Amino acid sequence: MTLAAITMTAPEAASPVQMYRATYSPDDNKLRLYAASRLDPETYKKVHDAGFRWAPKQALFVAPAWTPGREDVLLSLAGEIEDEDSTLAERQEARAERFTGYSGKRASESAQALDEVERLAAMIPPGQPILVGHHSERRARRDAQRIENGMKRAVMLFERAEYWEERARSALLHAKYKERPDVRWRRIKKNRS
Repeated sequence: MTLAAITMTAPEAASPVQMYRATYSPDDNKLRLYAASRLDPETYKKVHDAGFRWAPKQALFVAPAWTPGREDVLLSLAGEIEDEDSTLAERQEARAERFTGYSGKRASESAQALDEVERLAAMIPPGQPILVGHHSERRARRDAQRIENGMKRAVMLFERAEYWEERARSALLHAKYKERPDVRWRRIKKNRS
């Protein structure tokens, strides 16, 4: 790559209009702002005051609903508003996939915690009481506490895995709900009034 090409592709060479891309999705009635770089404080305040919020997983600013004021903000930044590239179903599938990944990770961590508890418990003979005053008392109490904490952690992680699994299922159900003709009709009717 030549020096001229590097200079021309530098972010400073781009005009402010090219640094932003604005989209609208009629599926969910949301406006989105994609920024090539971090917003300066003045622009961020303008976007935030218009009702846009940062969506870190999507790496964009999103407004919960279209309004003329929000449209004006996007037009002043991006110059035009394009149609959204991804559909609501695609975004919800990506979200469900992400949640399924979270669920799998928590389930794996839960299994690891349970394995550690079983390893600790296997070292203690069945029915062995804690011998008070014996040199092994401190270690026996510490092991008992580790086993209890490990079981609590395994249960907590298992519950989190179930939570993320349910969130993934709900994301897909929500996308199906939003695509129903009666739901779309009510949204259009509401926007027209």
